[in-house]
Amino acid sequence: MVFVLSCLTLRLARSKHTLLAQSRYEKFLRQHVDASDPSPPDARRYCNLLMRRRDMATAHKCKHVNTFIHSSADQIEPVCRDGGEPAEGDLRLSEDPFPLTVCELQGGSDPPDCDYSGSSSTSRIVIACVDGEPVHFETQVENFTVPPR
Repeated sequence: MVFVLSCLTLRLARSKHTLLAQSRYEKFLRQHVDASDPSPPDARRYCNLLMRRRDMATAHKCKHVNTFIHSSADQIEPVCRDGGEPAEGDLRLSEDPFPLTVCELQGGSDPPDCDYSGSSSTSRIVIACVDGEPVHFETQVENFTVPPR
């Protein structure tokens, strides 16, 4: 019994250390990139499952809103270069739309019972880039105009 608890404690410590040691790019991938089905048949179930799997809905916290981009990192990264237009600061607007699922925490839902609704769409995205890599999801846009420089 003590051995099992020791192993579990060690595993949890490693998991927590892994999350703390993530680069901003790795955190972006964990929180926003899911190249699976671009239009999940049950967005609510999808959101509840992925928010837990990706450590955004835990026993101690529920992230209020999160957007998953249903494309690979290789498809998203060009937004940081020639596949995106400069916006404000380090933000870039994608030239092409991406399939998305937005997960929103339902009112009255508290840890550990985080409950999410989900909605799927296809929109252009605005992301922050550092050294050619996406590091932050800013928003999705239907009709976005880049401010003049």
